[in-house]
Amino acid sequence: MSAFHNGRKPLFEPLDTIRLLQMPWGKGASTFDGDLVPFALQTSPDFVALSYTWGTEMHTQPLSINGHDFYVTENLYSFLRRIPDLPEFSPDTWWWVDAICINQNDVKEKNSQMAIMGKIYESATQTVVWLGEENDAHFGEESRDCRYAIENLYRLCDEMERASGNDKAANRAAMEWLRDPKSGLDWGAVRGLLLRPWWRRVWTLQEFLISDRSGMRFYCGRNSISRHDLESAIYATWLCKGWDPQLLGKEAHEAGWNRRRMSQWYNERKYEMGLVAMLAYVGDSGVTNAEDRIYSLLGIAKDAHLVGSLDPGSSVEQVYTSLVKTFIQPEHYDSLDIICYSHLFNHDARNSEDERILPSWVPDWRAHVEGKVVPVMASQGSSEGTGNFRPTWVRNSKVAYRASGSTKPIFTIDPSNNTLTCAGVVIDTIDGLGGSKYDDAGEAIESLPLQQPTSDSNLASASSIPSKSVLEVISRCLALDRKDRYLSETMAPDLFYDDFLKFCKAYFRRPASSKVPVYFRDWFNTNRSLLINGRALEDHCREVTKDMAVPEAKFFREGSLRKFYGRLNDTVITMARRLAVTEKGYLGMAASRARRGDLVCVLLGCSIPVLLRPVGEDTFELVGECYLDGFMDGEAVHGDSGLVRREFRIL
Repeated sequence: MSAFHNGRKPLFEPLDTIRLLQMPWGKGASTFDGDLVPFALQTSPDFVALSYTWGTEMHTQPLSINGHDFYVTENLYSFLRRIPDLPEFSPDTWWWVDAICINQNDVKEKNSQMAIMGKIYESATQTVVWLGEENDAHFGEESRDCRYAIENLYRLCDEMERASGNDKAANRAAMEWLRDPKSGLDWGAVRGLLLRPWWRRVWTLQEFLISDRSGMRFYCGRNSISRHDLESAIYATWLCKGWDPQLLGKEAHEAGWNRRRMSQWYNERKYEMGLVAMLAYVGDSGVTNAEDRIYSLLGIAKDAHLVGSLDPGSSVEQVYTSLVKTFIQPEHYDSLDIICYSHLFNHDARNSEDERILPSWVPDWRAHVEGKVVPVMASQGSSEGTGNFRPTWVRNSKVAYRASGSTKPIFTIDPSNNTLTCAGVVIDTIDGLGGSKYDDAGEAIESLPLQQPTSDSNLASASSIPSKSVLEVISRCLALDRKDRYLSETMAPDLFYDDFLKFCKAYFRRPASSKVPVYFRDWFNTNRSLLINGRALEDHCREVTKDMAVPEAKFFREGSLRKFYGRLNDTVITMARRLAVTEKGYLGMAASRARRGDLVCVLLGCSIPVLLRPVGEDTFELVGECYLDGFMDGEAVHGDSGLVRREFRIL
């Protein structure tokens, strides 16, 4: 955006609080002249705030503002040109449009306005979301043609209203017919709309949540839909299993679904919406400046105080590192749990050739990571400083991993090189690792091969540990010792043990059977030869199941078997954890990036055991989290553990 002063009334009056734009042109106007007037926010006239994406600045279009030539991007220009055709707005309407109402050439002003962005959208009598023209060449091929998208959203609303009831299963069944092409629903148009960039721009999330719900409308061309109806339509897509590639596909469905989920949280539990949890949940959102990943969420985060005032002179390294330093201080969360997010958000995940600028213990929020309800174990719902965005009806639970017991962090941070020195214990060393087809973000990759253990305890031909005990531990590992995917319910020690055996028995009877879910089949094929206590996993399984009857097909369609399958999917695909065996024979689930020789440690004040990789004399890099069976509730730091407390210097 640019402006040219030519001796007339100043384009940018000295800033009191905000500026508002009035565009007094009528229908069919060929020239676009606007008036920009300063107001104190508290006493400003009623105004409409615009939420949109800028688009490329390579091609701009001219306006005249206060008599000055002023250039805006084509996406904004298309909306301004559209306004005279919208009868709900008059030439007297006041507008707040960031690209025009903020002097984009004044860094100090931009930062001061960013700091009150939330108040601006909160004060607006209405917020208009501009998603672009129905057939808009400014967008990519997959989202260019959205003709009739709004009409189809209304159709989804109407169908859901007819199907509404208290029985979710019945509602879903009633909506299923919309999956059929004969229903006439244009899923392609809806998909295109949800793939437009507004849904995945991080600044628009704050604008969406803070704006008055009743006064928010979404425009595509001249057609519009209210926020209430839009969210109803998005729920209808879920009832129709809209993530199916034949309908919306995963990317488009989640773009709308994640916004709806955040809307529910803001309405019902906004005082629980922590900054770190939001950073992880919007990890696949787009942003122009990397610092804005944090700054854009401050208006809706319960703990925005973790970040100081916006400093245009601060680098990405300073902003990201400062957040971690503040989080772990005793006067804030007094916890190291935030470093566990480096498991997902790290330099490797960025797939970038840029030099690494952040220490391994600082999450690199620039990494493009698909938003997950529970991204890491440290995001368990019982954690005040982290948490997750599970359905709002899943209440807070006292169930928690407490690997470090009630200890608090003992740490120092060297400001000269950002080395974190902290206290903890080494439980053991990774010896063997199961194979995996997924990276830590759950993305399919070229298979990571199984690494056989080499320690005597894992190679011994005769083991005193019975196969039944081994498989009981593995069944807990595959569910991370939690009954539900939100990590909020404990599970009985043998809850999924029988289910695991039934899957194994069905697999041994006929590996290609449709009874055996593909995820289990793939996981077992990849891990069957892993040596555990001197025997291959498959040998342990065959011994225990040799006298079992093959389960009936119905067991795989209902009840606990479905739950176990879901937990397996959560752990080995969504969270991409690899079966791991340590030198002493302990079993767990490690990060995809784990290697033989990584240390399994418990750091004081950290709820989850972590993997530390030696990189020099008494120095380490943080690799990620590690579930280690038998060490998730403070066992490693108890006085009788026999483990010696030491310091770790983490680079």
